[in-house]
Amino acid sequence: AIQGVIINAAGIVAYYPSKYPLQYRAQELGDRDLFGDLTRAARADGLTVVARMDSNRVHEPVFREHPDWIAVDADGKPYRSGELYVTCINGPYYRSFLPDVMREIVERAHPDGFTDNSWSGLDRTSICYCENCKRGFRDAAGADLPRRRDWDDAAYRKWIEWSYARRLGLWDANNAVTRAAGGPDCIWVGMNGGSIAGQARSFRDYRAICARTPIIMLDQQ
Repeated sequence: AIQGVIINAAGIVAYYPSKYPLQYRAQELGDRDLFGDLTRAARADGLTVVARMDSNRVHEPVFREHPDWIAVDADGKPYRSGELYVTCINGPYYRSFLPDVMREIVERAHPDGFTDNSWSGLDRTSICYCENCKRGFRDAAGADLPRRRDWDDAAYRKWIEWSYARRLGLWDANNAVTRAAGGPDCIWVGMNGGSIAGQARSFRDYRAICARTPIIMLDQQ
């Protein structure tokens, strides 16, 4: 029997009328609170509700107002995914804006937990050179970011270790936000695939993630 549902809430697109202007709204919904409507219907059927986020890309107005939220390459050009801009997990978008959005969702709809489809940001094929990454890596490693992918470079190997640690730090920080807002059982779990190699490419430390929470959401990729 079905015990719960994952309902799209926010991130790239918000499915409720957010108070944050930069939270892009689903254009055909108008003022409708689709996430709230579906949450109430699921609760009426006795189902657990997990709010789904999709957080690593934003629309152009966000880039224009907050270029410091966006991941950039070695030439300072923003990483793109189609028409969208890829956000950096070490910047204010992940550290300040998304926590505020999650608090808003809890306040409005009180989901039982959260998950996120694209929570871990850029994978190992791309190095971000935004000011947040430059400063964070220098503080942690005492070195500049590596200029290319080179396993013979000590700075690159240190960047790999630092990047794994940053994802685990994000996991813990998101859990602190959702539990503080929604109670101790309102956990945050990023969606994770079943391929260890795929997890590694995304800086997702499978063993450490499993140790942090009893629930792992498996995607279909």
